[in-house]
Amino acid sequence: MPAQLFNAVVAIGLGTVVSVLLFVPVAAYQYRRDGELSPRDLTVLVSAAVYSVALWTYTLLPLPDRGSFRCRVPQTELFGTIEDIGGPADGLQVLLRDPVLQQVLLNVLLFVPFGVLVRLVLQRGVLASTVAGFSVSLLIELTQRTGVWGFFGCAYRKFDVDDLLVNTLGALVGALLALPLREQRDQPRPLPTRITWGRRMVGMVCDGLFVLLVGGLVAGLWRGLMLFVLDTSPHRDVQWVLQWTVPFAIEAVLVLGRGRTFGELVVAVTTRTDRRGWTAPARLLKLAAGVGPVYLLVMVPPQVPGREWLLAAYLVLTVVATTVPDHRGLSHTVAGLRLEVEGRSLRRASSRSPAGRAS
Repeated sequence: MPAQLFNAVVAIGLGTVVSVLLFVPVAAYQYRRDGELSPRDLTVLVSAAVYSVALWTYTLLPLPDRGSFRCRVPQTELFGTIEDIGGPADGLQVLLRDPVLQQVLLNVLLFVPFGVLVRLVLQRGVLASTVAGFSVSLLIELTQRTGVWGFFGCAYRKFDVDDLLVNTLGALVGALLALPLREQRDQPRPLPTRITWGRRMVGMVCDGLFVLLVGGLVAGLWRGLMLFVLDTSPHRDVQWVLQWTVPFAIEAVLVLGRGRTFGELVVAVTTRTDRRGWTAPARLLKLAAGVGPVYLLVMVPPQVPGREWLLAAYLVLTVVATTVPDHRGLSHTVAGLRLEVEGRSLRRASSRSPAGRAS
């Protein structure tokens, strides 16, 4: 596989993993800031994650085997590389094929998205975006110059002071291109005060990620404890029970104690009941009709026929039940609970727009 294609595949793969890991905190931030997680927000999340990894892959990969490369001599003369670009007298076609010019243009283009993302995501000005671009470029060049900070003994990729210049120029260009988008985003928008189906789906996705990620972490810690501390083989059945029981137990505590799952907490959704003394029974019913059956179906031994189909059917039923107009879903309908936007979000919505907004 060509090196450039390999770098792209690694950037897309690892960037996607990073975006999944960042989905929950980004969703929590967006629902408290804008009251929604829009397709634009998801696009920025994935593109920023892939781009961040691409900066690493295209500037440091492929990593060489030790002793299999020549140490690269740094280029420390300002404009030393740029001066090697051919002139107009060579002809336009020859100039465009000049590898030095192509490398300079690629370095500029590589940092254009950086300037855009700093402006839109971090909400910094043109000067700050440019300085940030220079700082990240300097970090990359020093990493190359030091052979990944001494890991390889000497530089396996060439340090070029001109790269600092053109990378910074790219960040500046990106920041300028993002000016119209930033001005449009800066316009105040009223926050939504009603629960939408999209909000419910994001909450469910966050619940699923929470169970999978926490369960995976518990399983990894358990195996590490058994293998490296106690020097014994981990029992697979014990690992299976811990992997699923711990995250579902946390979900149960949240439902019984706060009336909402982890995902509902992320998307700033809370539950209410108008019946006096019904809060505790309602939360118990919510648990029994919500995450409880999912946990029980997950814990059914894999050899039991139809286990996967029952679990899939219940998950589909849970999703379909949220399509009703109030989007309460199965567990809240059974428990007699209604859904509301979290109180702090409602107060903020009132301060921004008395009428609120539906999304």
